[in-house]
Amino acid sequence: MMLNRTAVLIAALLLSASAEDVGKAELDRSSLNASAQRLEQSVTEAVTTAGGDLDRMQAHWVIAFSTGHYKSDPIGAQAARELATQFVERVAVRGDRVTARAWEMDLWEYRNPSGLTQVIGNDTQGDLGRMSNLWPTTPAVGSVGGHDTERTATTLATEFAKQADTVLILLTNTAASVGAPGARLLGTNAPEYQEVLSNWTRVSGTQDGATLNLPYVVRAPSGDIQGQMQAVVFLPKTFTAAALTGGTRTEQHSGAQAKVTPTGGGAGVNPAAVLAGLLVLGGAAFGAWKLLGAGGGSGGRGGVRVGDTTFSVRDMPAGRPFCIIAGPGYAAEDDTPVVPVAGLPAARIVEITRAGKDYRVRSVNDEIRLSSAGGRVVAADTATVTLRPEMPDATLEFTGEVRGPGGVPKDITRSVSMTLDGDL
Repeated sequence: MMLNRTAVLIAALLLSASAEDVGKAELDRSSLNASAQRLEQSVTEAVTTAGGDLDRMQAHWVIAFSTGHYKSDPIGAQAARELATQFVERVAVRGDRVTARAWEMDLWEYRNPSGLTQVIGNDTQGDLGRMSNLWPTTPAVGSVGGHDTERTATTLATEFAKQADTVLILLTNTAASVGAPGARLLGTNAPEYQEVLSNWTRVSGTQDGATLNLPYVVRAPSGDIQGQMQAVVFLPKTFTAAALTGGTRTEQHSGAQAKVTPTGGGAGVNPAAVLAGLLVLGGAAFGAWKLLGAGGGSGGRGGVRVGDTTFSVRDMPAGRPFCIIAGPGYAAEDDTPVVPVAGLPAARIVEITRAGKDYRVRSVNDEIRLSSAGGRVVAADTATVTLRPEMPDATLEFTGEVRGPGGVPKDITRSVSMTLDGDL
């Protein structure tokens, strides 16, 4: 109940803050450093208890996000993604895998699961830098909230039953299952969940079933707000995995740190280190110049991801669509990029155009209509979508009718997410 009251308080203060000074309420990312460290320590100890040696063994990190509260608590959603990113950057090394999942009353597919696993290869820093693109950014289509922790754990444990190097981390606003209207919770006494516990350990911690409470801070005009999420960790009773190559986990992390943190105490200046530093500073200056817009232009900065495709704000054409959403197989009539959405007909469905700091989404199909954007019903054929750091994503939902086998009409509902992408 305390977590629910916290979420309500944050939402109320954010609404108040947006009325006073839009955009000033934001997540303090550094406030999650300690939480990421605590999660790392807890997982390391649990792996050791299960007979593993995380410093010398590979691991498969499966991070599942409870998304039922994402619409009402966008900064809480951002905090979960930021925590996952910081945690993975702390623990993952070459040879590890990272998999993302989303859940509410059970797992739901926000993207093809085959594309939601990142293998950490030789380009460790590059692979880690792409990790945040795996995380879910919206609630499920038609979500009415709620989440079933035990049912989700059962589904995940079944999916990864044969992978004894797996660490399951469920991130949620509260570890206790919360039933959506009309939904039935699985419960801790369900036979299938008890079967999971015969092969997996639910790492204990708090009285309400969480492994850890993970606090964070929201900076708002009216003052700092203390937020909190929880992590529930599961891992095999016996943790076994292939040995790491290229050194232990500690050695690999120390090596990565050494590449960006020169050691002191040497006799004189190392010319190579100075040159490397200048190159880094030059690259940073060039990146800042690109982000801020060469010559002070108004092209904007960063990017926006529509579905699985990212578009640079600076490259968006003025006054015309920068992308089209259509069904697979649609043959574009011009050079405007197409974002295909499975299940939609092979036709132009909507056009998305940059409009100042916002995005105009226009429905152009008679059979499939844009029914909602960012949780708001679309009454006409056009909606305005606003993406900001404190509300970085929105879901576009399409409804309509298609012809099935034999020409029989069939009602469909599909969705695609729009998300700020800070990597550009």
